Amino acid sequence: MSERVLIVGGNAAGVTAASRAKRLDESLFVCVLESGPRIAYSICGLPYALAGVVDHVNDLVLFTPEKLKNERDVDAILNHNVTEIVPSRRVVVVEDTSTGDKKSLPYDKLVLAMGYRPRRLRVDGGELNGVFTASRLSDGEAIGEWLRETQARRAVLVGAGYVGLEMAEALTKRGLEVTLVEPDVQVFPSLDPDMAALVEAELERCAVRVLTSRHVKRLVGNEDSVEAVELTKGALRLPADVVFVDIGVEPSVELASTASITLGPSGAIAVDDHMETSQHGVYAAGNCVETLHLVSGRSTAIPLGTVAVKQGRVAGENVAGRRTRFRGAVGTSIVKVFGLVAARTGLSSREARAAGFSTVEATIGGLFQAHYFGDGAPATVKVIAERGSGRLLGGQIVGSAEGAMGIDVLATALTSGMSVSEASQLDLAYAPPVGALWNPLLVAMNQVEKKV
Repeated sequence: MSERVLIVGGNAAGVTAASRAKRLDESLFVCVLESGPRIAYSICGLPYALAGVVDHVNDLVLFTPEKLKNERDVDAILNHNVTEIVPSRRVVVVEDTSTGDKKSLPYDKLVLAMGYRPRRLRVDGGELNGVFTASRLSDGEAIGEWLRETQARRAVLVGAGYVGLEMAEALTKRGLEVTLVEPDVQVFPSLDPDMAALVEAELERCAVRVLTSRHVKRLVGNEDSVEAVELTKGALRLPADVVFVDIGVEPSVELASTASITLGPSGAIAVDDHMETSQHGVYAAGNCVETLHLVSGRSTAIPLGTVAVKQGRVAGENVAGRRTRFRGAVGTSIVKVFGLVAARTGLSSREARAAGFSTVEATIGGLFQAHYFGDGAPATVKVIAERGSGRLLGGQIVGSAEGAMGIDVLATALTSGMSVSEASQLDLAYAPPVGALWNPLLVAMNQVEKKV
């Protein structure tokens, strides 16, 4: 009899794990259990569907259950929520979300890929109609329907993280007046303040009102919808026809916790480098799981799709009997904000100091093409290193898309454990239309090396 592999969660990590396990061992019975109505979709594309850049939310779906079965021979059961794991009996309890009926399903191997949930505003009025977060495509459909039905004109976005910044652009393109409220002293707290200031300037250039160091006191409305957002500082009242909240995410770990599966210091599920949890035969991957940060050496939550799919692949390989390892990640991410692209990798200056490093840094502006081609693809580059050793700790780039994609070079150097001296010797490509003779990354490395 073939082994039964059950996957809890049908998005990036879960479907990747299922596909990889089945590819390596065709004898496995692999089934994905998903609580929602869709599997394998790109939630990262949601702001672009709302902006009209992507024609329809359904265009973000990569696999239907039928396609997954036909192309990968993996079963998928939708609208079924796993309510309990019983490791001693190797069964999960599954509830049909439409009927409430429950049943037990046996497994030989189990992969947990429940992802995360967005934090909600814990203030009066936080549950009013017209207040949204986004973690599923159905959230995007609800936002789109609300905008059409109410003919919303004014939007207040609470939180200037990745999604908040993308939503600011999307709603501005739809013709709404957008105000962005950020509790931190700066937008995009993943960047250092000097780099985040460039992003804030771009938002304001594109008519987004930005309010930093401001906290929401309450949301005001009637039985039909939200009407305004009241802030604690300055007693400011912001009229709002729609409110979008992006104040962080929490790993979905309740299912694991009640099954006595160990959680790590970050609150996400602890796994070894084979993606196995504290329960033998139970693996976990994706945004519900801790990741070893290769720079700080600490286990932390890095809720990024790029990390999730790699973890899912490794989990699937180990389920199929191949002993492979997931090394960890450096937290590389990138976001487009109107005409600007902002990227980061490794540790910011603030994060590096919190991790106990003494730092040196350099910030330079430069061109990623020859100056005589268009605008030269300008960008500002920041490089952070450890004082004394010269070990590269992190980097940030804000500017043109061509320049910002240089973050992948920095991520590679970080993953390899390079010093700034070593990274400054990287043999980067040059041709006037596509690269500078002195790549700004190398210039920044040289500047940091002087301070080390």
